[in-house]
Amino acid sequence: MHRCYHRNVLKVKYIAEVTTHGTMILVLSLIGPVELTGPGDIRLTPRGMRARGALAIMGTARGMRLHRARLQDLLFSDREPEHGNASLRQVLREIRIALGDHRQALITGPGWVGLDPEMLRVDMRPRPGADGQLPEFGADLDIPDPEFEDWLRDARQAAASHPETPDPAPDALPALILQEPISSSQDAQVIGGMILSEAAGRVGDLLPVEILSGVDAAEGPCVIVKSMANMQGDTFNFLVMLTHQPSGRMMWSQRFSSAVADLGGQMGEFVARSCLGMLQVLDHGTRLGAALQISFGDVFSFSTDRLRRADDVLARLGDSVTPAVTLSLRAWIRTTHAYERLDPNPGKAIAEAAEFAARARQAAPYHATALAVSSVVEAFLDRDDLAFELSRQAVVIDSQNPLARLAHSRALAGIGRNADSAMQAQQGLTQALSSINPANWHLGIGVALMRAGDLPGAMRHLEAVHRHAPDNRPALRFLSALRFATRDEAGAAEALRALKKLEPDFSLDLMASEDYPVDTLRRLGLLGIAKSGLF
Repeated sequence: MHRCYHRNVLKVKYIAEVTTHGTMILVLSLIGPVELTGPGDIRLTPRGMRARGALAIMGTARGMRLHRARLQDLLFSDREPEHGNASLRQVLREIRIALGDHRQALITGPGWVGLDPEMLRVDMRPRPGADGQLPEFGADLDIPDPEFEDWLRDARQAAASHPETPDPAPDALPALILQEPISSSQDAQVIGGMILSEAAGRVGDLLPVEILSGVDAAEGPCVIVKSMANMQGDTFNFLVMLTHQPSGRMMWSQRFSSAVADLGGQMGEFVARSCLGMLQVLDHGTRLGAALQISFGDVFSFSTDRLRRADDVLARLGDSVTPAVTLSLRAWIRTTHAYERLDPNPGKAIAEAAEFAARARQAAPYHATALAVSSVVEAFLDRDDLAFELSRQAVVIDSQNPLARLAHSRALAGIGRNADSAMQAQQGLTQALSSINPANWHLGIGVALMRAGDLPGAMRHLEAVHRHAPDNRPALRFLSALRFATRDEAGAAEALRALKKLEPDFSLDLMASEDYPVDTLRRLGLLGIAKSGLF
């Protein structure tokens, strides 16, 4: 397939490393694992759990300093005072050693200890993981001390209640730079180049991204794709490495190996896993202080804030460079608003989705992503035959496109082919790219099984949706109804309470109304929960 890649490189402002006084700035990241980095992205994080816990405590304290006795109580409340004091000294020593040339960032005074705000900045920005979910505050902290556990619980609640606003979105595309595979074998080099080109092309089908070759760097932050390929006897070996520039940090690497005779069957898997690595690196680019900002996880989330952030990024990028992708993703975001009841006017949201989808198809009539998203829009409008035909075309054009498979699964359910729908979703779930948004696949399987009458099977997949995406509302609606139908009233009430947290105006009377999005439950006669009085 011929692909045209436009050369428009992302220019993103780095976090300033120098203050007006010339002091080097360190960054303490606390959402997700605790990480302390210095100039040039040098890692300064101490290895000890309590040392990282101490950094989190000091980093969130007023003025980044607190009484030594308070820090000792939080980390060593179960030890005798003298023993606890000695242990705290060891923790502070470990932090100083990890800081190396920047040890002066840890400051102390009479009875207190802290971090120098002139040298260190605390970063509390939310950064979705590869699965699309937002990590929690201090995700790697597990210190078995009751005082610390209480503090950590309160800190996580505070961080979740008042998330920081991410940096403004960029005005240009992020860049993937493909370098020629290093190899002493021409055949191996050609095969490796084919794998990377196809993987990068799939990234370009799913995200607005600049893909370049024949250059060593870009003007702004970028991801360089390096590889080594060789033939050893009858075996093909391939190593892929993704490196962020200008920091030089290797962010992802994976080794592939296959018998040459089996290579034809393995190529698709190698391409999919390489594509997944590229998407993951783009999602995690913000951790390097130079936010690439294009997040697949945000686009396929179920959170109003994350969806708005993704739409803002796409709006700033505009549709002049990759219109089929940019417009399709904006259409998907609006269908999510409609399906999830995130917009008080779902009709307006789906009308905007239809407009974006039509423009995407006009820009690229045979683009699998554009056809797939158009299918999802038509399914919402109950034009099931058209939704099926659009999704069928998308799968014919590119059966490995995850959106095409997902849209086809939904469209099959819309025309009553529930077994085929579940099979399509199950096959999609086994693909490498499904790990980015597994909730969507489990939801498709769960709905198909529910329509086929397999309520226990449906509930297993709907519970998986809730594990992967706790803010997914349809899963909770379905779970509450199915649990009630199978006489699990406690489980049904639990799902209703979770739904109420996401939908403050939720009530059983609202659920019973014709405007509430539970038509599937209504058609299957599973809306008895609306009259249960459980909530």
